[in-house]
Amino acid sequence: MPKDLLIELGFSLAGVALLVGLSYLLGAWRSARVTLPAAAERLGFDEPDFKPGRWLVGVDGKAAAVWSADGAEIGLVFAIGDDFATRRLKRSSATVEREGSALLFLLREPSRRAVRVAAADNTAAEQWLLRLERGGV
Repeated sequence: MPKDLLIELGFSLAGVALLVGLSYLLGAWRSARVTLPAAAERLGFDEPDFKPGRWLVGVDGKAAAVWSADGAEIGLVFAIGDDFATRRLKRSSATVEREGSALLFLLREPSRRAVRVAAADNTAAEQWLLRLERGGV
């Protein structure tokens, strides 16, 4: 291998290491924490016509789900990196599975397969799933 190639390779690797270190210092791996006030604010901004009803905020701070006031829709707020994303689902077409004390809202999109909302206990998760199946808030 020529000596010049090794020097160029060394500079490239040093540059990549510097950029990775800089992004770490600037918080690239920081994750937002979903709280009720933060979730309500973000959902209100993204979906201004959505009227929230009963909330289920994940105990792990990664996601929250909310019934619309009329019970016809579900709003989801979840952390992606250091910001939040939202999804709005019709209750009748929502696919939800229970995984212990967590609810998995399966999304039919390539960017995200499911949103996991960790309930406080099995009872809370079961109550939410029963309400979803019955269609009541």
